[in-house]
Amino acid sequence: MANDRHSKAIRKRLEQKPPGERLSLEEIRELKKIEAERVNERIRRGVRPEDQSQVWQQLFAEGRFLPANRRQTANRYLTGLTALNLNMEGRTAPGWHSTYLCLWENWTWSGDSIMDSTHLLGQRGVYDATSELRRHAPDTPEATLAASYERAVFDLLHHYAVLDKPVPNIQACDIDHEVDFDLIRQWINESEALSEELKYAMLAWLRV
Repeated sequence: MANDRHSKAIRKRLEQKPPGERLSLEEIRELKKIEAERVNERIRRGVRPEDQSQVWQQLFAEGRFLPANRRQTANRYLTGLTALNLNMEGRTAPGWHSTYLCLWENWTWSGDSIMDSTHLLGQRGVYDATSELRRHAPDTPEATLAASYERAVFDLLHHYAVLDKPVPNIQACDIDHEVDFDLIRQWINESEALSEELKYAMLAWLRV
């Protein structure tokens, strides 16, 4: 009870504190408790639109501090080298750096470090990779999506063609044993939204 009274006294003092006045260490600790209580209460009841402050978005946009079953990955999907290092059902990953899959900080998401290609292919080649990802990162959220090997290569080629830069760290001959290049060529040739210059640059990489 004494601690509760002391805490209430500090909070009352904080409410009356003029803007710009320095905070004591005791007041800073109490502010941290207030924020922790606020966050825990919102997690318990579920996040509402009014909670979506800029700070909240920075902390929770990727669900890093929420239980796995409460996280959301929206329409993003893992792609690029991350997807190429992930085993698919009935298929073996053409990449050889699967150990870094354990660190979600290293995961490559569409629309992040690689341009999103949904406007070109929709959801073609995108699948639910939750089960396989949990072998590496147990806290992977439900319904975490990943690109197939073909979609991952398409995304890489599109990204670097737009930037007019060579695709780094991987060559076609490194992965052609496991990736269907004919399907990628088909996607490229059928895409009306790709310019002829981009198509040429993307197809050039596939000429093993």
